[in-house]
Amino acid sequence: MRNNHRAAIVATAIGSVLALSAGSAFAHQCVNVNKRPGAGAQVLIDVNTEAVTFLTEGAARRFASGVATEETFRGLIGLDFDSDGKADLTTYIVGKAGEIPVRAQQAGAACHGIVNIEAYFGCVSGELAG
Repeated sequence: MRNNHRAAIVATAIGSVLALSAGSAFAHQCVNVNKRPGAGAQVLIDVNTEAVTFLTEGAARRFASGVATEETFRGLIGLDFDSDGKADLTTYIVGKAGEIPVRAQQAGAACHGIVNIEAYFGCVSGELAG
């Protein structure tokens, strides 16, 4: 019974998390360059299969109780690009607009701290590192 309940929660969470992390919405999300990918993630999504492969007990309880819904979920989401079960990137879903304000994203140093996800990929590829 517990596994069926957890599966239902995961099914509810997957639509919202994928919607928040895919396509054009993906371009404005934030990443903490100095934090290990996956650290603190409440949900882990395999981007290739679109499956939620990990959900913390706390996140599961929030979805089950209705405290969090696909519209109101706020937290850290890990994305697994190579289907190895480990986050390759962790992004934030915060605030009413689902992102840290753009001004705050651009206020810090390039490739240090919280940056826009587009800048993160520049840091990883070495384009912005220096």
